[in-house]
Amino acid sequence: MSNYYALPFFELQKVIFQKLTACEALTNITRKDELDLGVYDAVDENTPYPYVTISEPYTSPFDTKTSNIETVTFTMHAWWMDNDEYSGKRKVYEMLSASQQALMGRNYSIPGANVLSVTRRDSHVFDDNSPGVKHGILTIQYKVQII
Repeated sequence: MSNYYALPFFELQKVIFQKLTACEALTNITRKDELDLGVYDAVDENTPYPYVTISEPYTSPFDTKTSNIETVTFTMHAWWMDNDEYSGKRKVYEMLSASQQALMGRNYSIPGANVLSVTRRDSHVFDDNSPGVKHGILTIQYKVQII
């Protein structure tokens, strides 16, 4: 009962990371080497493109008399920079599509919680402020029951 009101951010982020790094369609684009698959929770200005970041979770409680349910929303960011070959936004489209396919599965296992549903909220792609950089955003919402 001591974890009843615990926020499931970290445990859910770990599963999201595992699903994204297990997605070959995504890591075939983002992989830097065997250990660096190009999926991060934080980057700095020296991080080479392309990559995906897991960021900006937020939650809304949905408590009842008998259960504690959190609606947890995570945002994934896909980043691409045109280098030698012009590809437009196509690679970001591919990265977002692969990410969404990897995350929509229902088989989430989180200690102390049950993932009741996974819902696509929105996605969009745009030109970043930096020349040549393309940026995609994917938002996924989870209903998580704390047990």
